[in-house]
Amino acid sequence: AGITLPDGTLTRLAKGTTVTLDSAHFTKSGNLHDVSLTQQVGRIFTNVQHLVSGASFDVHGKAATASVRGTKFEVLIDAKGNMTVKVFAGTVILHNSSGSVTINAGQQATANADGTISAAGPIQPDPNDPFGPSLDASNAVSAGTTPGTEQDFIGASLHNGEHQVFTYSYAGGNLVRAALGYPGSSMKLTVKTPDNQKLEKTGKLPVIEIKNAAAGIYTIQVDGVSGLGTNGEEPFVAVASLESCGSADIEQNGAVHRGYSAQDLIAAVQQSGVSVSNLKLTISENSAAGAIITASGTYDGAGWSGSVVLVAHNGVFDIMPTSGTVFGMNVPAQQVVQQIAAAIGQDPSNVNPGFTIDRLFTCNSVMMVDGRAV
Repeated sequence: AGITLPDGTLTRLAKGTTVTLDSAHFTKSGNLHDVSLTQQVGRIFTNVQHLVSGASFDVHGKAATASVRGTKFEVLIDAKGNMTVKVFAGTVILHNSSGSVTINAGQQATANADGTISAAGPIQPDPNDPFGPSLDASNAVSAGTTPGTEQDFIGASLHNGEHQVFTYSYAGGNLVRAALGYPGSSMKLTVKTPDNQKLEKTGKLPVIEIKNAAAGIYTIQVDGVSGLGTNGEEPFVAVASLESCGSADIEQNGAVHRGYSAQDLIAAVQQSGVSVSNLKLTISENSAAGAIITASGTYDGAGWSGSVVLVAHNGVFDIMPTSGTVFGMNVPAQQVVQQIAAAIGQDPSNVNPGFTIDRLFTCNSVMMVDGRAV
């Protein structure tokens, strides 16, 4: 289970975890402004995509509040209310009425149920932490690949002799890397490439790398080998690739890759016949999930400007307006939605591009869209 915000910020919940999303707001420019979570018990792992200056991300527990200044962190609240925070990237401030402590990457600290807060120290090994193997797998595929290309797959509990299959689309040309994380026991990772290669690895953290990777759909299989017990174990598979950050229109062997610069989008609008003139458009520079697009122009004789957050949702585009002005006056988001719908002739929350979208991100202000043919 998990909570995903429109900018790609993801909070994963371990079994037995109770969390409430109190609020989440975005700025008019489309950036995350503030998020508030209340965690009653259990364990969460959060990867915050991007916090601009002045933005906040707070996790409230019974003993303290964790105020996030960085990107990857974990919060564990036990049955007694003790709150332990681990930071893997960035900084978190753990605070309550008794005091505060700054926790940097590679450190953890605990706010006890009586209100006392420990000093920050090195992260301690925890065999019961389900997020450790997944973080290891994610780190294993991130080096040397393009941020935003990573797709994570969490399987159901796997038992001895069972297997699970996942797929990853790639338009070819460079590198694909897959890694498998799991708590213990023994599992096998197999990658079948579109050009009929079959690569296998076992071990604690099996990693498979394919150079000069062929275009098409990659099949990733996980086998339960031994020692998985009666309850089984959940496998975590991370797959990422290397892509060029530029304009592209590629479809090969069922894999689709599109790269849209601001000028590409302007040209597409002009070719569509929508009556927009003086169109200016910018795309967020680098975002591992989603794109923030800010534009201005003249539509039906009226000067306008606005921002939208564009994300992939269930294989289609979801366009979410965050601000809009006409003649310098603010326009309600719902009215912006209606105008977008009229302009494109589709529901902005369900825009079908003609293929299934797997990933959407930005790279050097180019909107990258990866997917597969329908």
